[in-house]
Amino acid sequence: MRTIKTFLAVILPAVLVMNANSQTTSPDRSATTAGVFVGSTPCDSLIRSLLQIRANETCEFIKWEIKLLQSNSGPFQLSALYGESQPNTNGFKGGGKKIEISGSYKISYGTAGNGKPKLYHLSGNHLQSELLLIQMDNNVLHFADSEKNFITGNGGFGYAVNRIEK
Repeated sequence: MRTIKTFLAVILPAVLVMNANSQTTSPDRSATTAGVFVGSTPCDSLIRSLLQIRANETCEFIKWEIKLLQSNSGPFQLSALYGESQPNTNGFKGGGKKIEISGSYKISYGTAGNGKPKLYHLSGNHLQSELLLIQMDNNVLHFADSEKNFITGNGGFGYAVNRIEK
């Protein structure tokens, strides 16, 4: 009797975990991603062009807040704060400059090398072209270029925004 209890207490949970981990699932294309996403990115030429930031303006990095207001398509609100970094802080000298963008987004699937990822296409006032975001999971979106390739960051910043509770 003791052997059976030991088996059930030790072996059975391990078998259940292994079985659960071996299940393959297809991506849930109906998964909701509505929410608020924040992050900081470099202010390189691609982003400057997209946000229409003049070349002579000081822009070392950008703090983003992106609000997707509905589950699978619909309106969004975007706030981009940029400028010259304030030493020893995570802020900007003089408070930075803010761009407020509103518009709508649509969803498509597939990147340059993979047909499965969910992409968010944001179009709105003050955007030179569409802002593309690839859904990494329900909590992380990664910036993409017009050809649906990941945008690479630098030593200080990447190109991902993370969901926050608001």
